[in-house]
Amino acid sequence: MNTPFHNAPLRMLAALGIAAGVSQAQVAPPPPAEKPEQPEYNPEPQPQRAAPRTEARPEPGTARRIAELPTDIPYPPLAERGDDGRIVRLKELPDIVALRANPTVGEGSVDAIMPVIFGRRARFEMLVIENIDLYWELTGGVIAGLDMSDLEEMTRITEMVKPLVGRTTLSDELTNRSILSRTQGGMNSHIVQEYKRAVSEEIQAVEGQDGLSNFMIFILEDSIHEARLAYQGLLVEGKSNADELLDQLGIQNEQVASLTGIISSDPEIVEQEVEEFDAAVRTLGVEDAIRFFNALRESRNNPNISPTVTRINVMHDRKVNYEGGMNIRTLTAEEAADLGIVNPRRKSGPNESGDE
Repeated sequence: MNTPFHNAPLRMLAALGIAAGVSQAQVAPPPPAEKPEQPEYNPEPQPQRAAPRTEARPEPGTARRIAELPTDIPYPPLAERGDDGRIVRLKELPDIVALRANPTVGEGSVDAIMPVIFGRRARFEMLVIENIDLYWELTGGVIAGLDMSDLEEMTRITEMVKPLVGRTTLSDELTNRSILSRTQGGMNSHIVQEYKRAVSEEIQAVEGQDGLSNFMIFILEDSIHEARLAYQGLLVEGKSNADELLDQLGIQNEQVASLTGIISSDPEIVEQEVEEFDAAVRTLGVEDAIRFFNALRESRNNPNISPTVTRINVMHDRKVNYEGGMNIRTLTAEEAADLGIVNPRRKSGPNESGDE
């Protein structure tokens, strides 16, 4: 990712270079023009540490590939502003939110997308469990308290983050598996990058050079976003039968046991309940927490199918399903009005969604 803080002190820019590899998987460029070899899909993922990453370099032809994307088709951007005028940070994975905004992806793709989402969640659950000590330290204030003047600490943090970062983004994995076409996957990556660029530009506009630390915090938090979602999913699921799991494992912990119960359906207090249970689980210590979460996964009918992952919705009011397909239809002004599309910019050709 290119940072807007190009006038920052050289020492701080050096720290940015350290983190470049960390952010690479989460802010990858659109996929290459050549069709990649489709890797074999493994529904039983094995725990593994992410490979070290090198500094991200622009790929030849990136500008041309972006220019070839159908960015002129209207779509809802991910960067929405809240009541305070600031961009609302996405709590859901941006790549998933982008699938709904993406004008080239329709309902016909969802059945093929969901196994990949389940597989990624399973892999990130195992990464988090295997590296629970790193995750707890990073989310316990290490990232939030980042001091850009301490290059040694900056280096330590970026090394800690690496095992919790995916090897590729969801958008790229879907493209590599030929579940999304190059156009669909490239458009999804474009929508995600547009959101992340808007956030970084806002940080610069509001805080200037003083915002470099907050920019780096955003990059680091974004790099473990998928790991965080996996951990929070484990908490929500584990809270429902925590006392039974503790008994099964022979672990005595009143703080965890006393919070047993189904998570609230009230969105106003869900975060508070998850935070409270997280704080209790951390009192188990690393070894017992690993046992607790592994037992939780093994208690499922399929350890790799998290009940907190639900079917995604890729449709919005401008997307239209017809005969099992999808398109953004703008053939005539009358048809556009009937379909609720405002200011159509182009005529639609064959179904561009790939959802034949």
